[in-house]
Amino acid sequence: MGIRDTLGHALLDNDKLHFSTAETLTADEQWLVTLSAPLSAFNGDFVNAVATGKDDGELREGIAEVWNVHDRESFEETARWLADEGQRSTYLSTWQAVAAIDEATQSTPAVLRLVMDAWFPAFFQIKARKSLDYRALAAESGRSVTDLTQLTAGSSSWVNALRKHFKTSPPQITNLVAWDAVRLASLSRWAVQLGFIERGEFAGFAGALNLQVREAYADWSQVSAAYIAAGLIWRYSDAREEHLLRTNRMLLSDARSPYRSVPFR
Repeated sequence: MGIRDTLGHALLDNDKLHFSTAETLTADEQWLVTLSAPLSAFNGDFVNAVATGKDDGELREGIAEVWNVHDRESFEETARWLADEGQRSTYLSTWQAVAAIDEATQSTPAVLRLVMDAWFPAFFQIKARKSLDYRALAAESGRSVTDLTQLTAGSSSWVNALRKHFKTSPPQITNLVAWDAVRLASLSRWAVQLGFIERGEFAGFAGALNLQVREAYADWSQVSAAYIAAGLIWRYSDAREEHLLRTNRMLLSDARSPYRSVPFR
């Protein structure tokens, strides 16, 4: 998976944020498009429009392959699954295990932490072993034990990045609903562009998890942090970590980003 994943990410046009000048959005649409921005930035889509900027044929092929969505019926079925279930609950225990490793790391005296980082990095996993039943985590998340071991072993780098760049520490993320909400808003945008639903239906489908998102997070930065965490649980690789962190940092730093102009509350 590593080589294919690296090559796939290299093809993404996400070195900068992309903007449309052709659309006027309602306030509700602005919020929902902003909610979809973590995935839009990653994919190289417009971050400020319902339209993605991608060719219809390319978009149609992509969502059919990844989501098995190819008409209104299949879209509605997937949208209901994201709203009602998704992956937020199945990934939560894995995130809690990552958080336990971080807590074990942060509670270790600084000098000892440096020594262990250099000579015995597994020390922190051993310290958090009560939260690391890999078989149970694999059964719940659907990820393999090998994938989960790789994820937790490398978690300190991206958890520290969440703390540094997104001002978010693991205890602040108690819910991974952002993962499903961002994808639901994105899928609803794609459905509008491809004619599976009408533009007037966009907010109804895309906004099914709005209340849960607003209850779970304090700001857009925490939405990105939770989306990154779940995205790495879904499929971890060094390339994916780099792209997720970089594109979400752009949402925080770019003066034109909807994160700067659309209030979270």
